[in-house]
Amino acid sequence: NILKATILPPEMKAMDQLPLGPLIAAGAMSGATTSLILTPIELVKCRMQVPLPSPLDPHLGPSNGFHSSVVSPLAVIGDVYRRDGLAGFWRGQLGTLLRETGGGAAWFGFYEIAALYFRSGRTAGKDTSLTITESMLAGAGAGMASNFSFYPADTIKSKIQTGDLADIGGGRQTFLGVGRALYRTHGLKGLYRGCGITLLRSAPASALIFTIYEGLRKAF
Repeated sequence: NILKATILPPEMKAMDQLPLGPLIAAGAMSGATTSLILTPIELVKCRMQVPLPSPLDPHLGPSNGFHSSVVSPLAVIGDVYRRDGLAGFWRGQLGTLLRETGGGAAWFGFYEIAALYFRSGRTAGKDTSLTITESMLAGAGAGMASNFSFYPADTIKSKIQTGDLADIGGGRQTFLGVGRALYRTHGLKGLYRGCGITLLRSAPASALIFTIYEGLRKAF
């Protein structure tokens, strides 16, 4: 709707279904917007998942009031705010932005390409809505494409959010600095560590999301 109201030409604004390019752009825009909300939530989640005490983040220890083996969200929020202020909650924002922008484009793009493929086999005038099986296949592929294509950005983001505030050079960690360090130490495989289980999770979840979406679109 934002694209229709702003930059799209008049002939596209009247279309019920936008062409593939604007749909991919809309996915990227929605991902970029979502990243602003996700970064603080994921920062708290990631820091709660770091075991105590942890060499990854020495700040999560008794010296900072974390005496229990369980860290509550409020304790993490308070610790981040005391040390970094409000801006600290967006630590790792670049990684989230890249993941969500590129991932959103890949998610919607793959789904629409798969949907076009399934519809191309239909005879003219036949119902163009996808079957449940087609929706699930397209959705599962979209989820895996989205997660795999920008997984390194998520790996770097998680390292920034759970690692020590100072890097090897004595300054604050940067996205490129952490990426280079991971690549030097572990190679390309290290940037995709945990990707397999993420794909196993994203495939059924995304299949369910798009199947429900297509069902609701038919109903309403």
